[in-house]
Amino acid sequence: MIVGYARVSSSDQNLDRQISEFQEHGAEKIFVEKNQVPIL
Repeated sequence: MIVGYARVSSSDQNLDRQISEFQEHGAEKIFVEKNQVPIL
């Protein structure tokens, strides 16, 4: 089983490209994390 882990760390980044790449390579499960830390 191929598993992917897509992550972005700011609101101006997009997960679409990472998810698309995992799907093209046959990932059966993709975990997604959006970590939006406020800038102090």
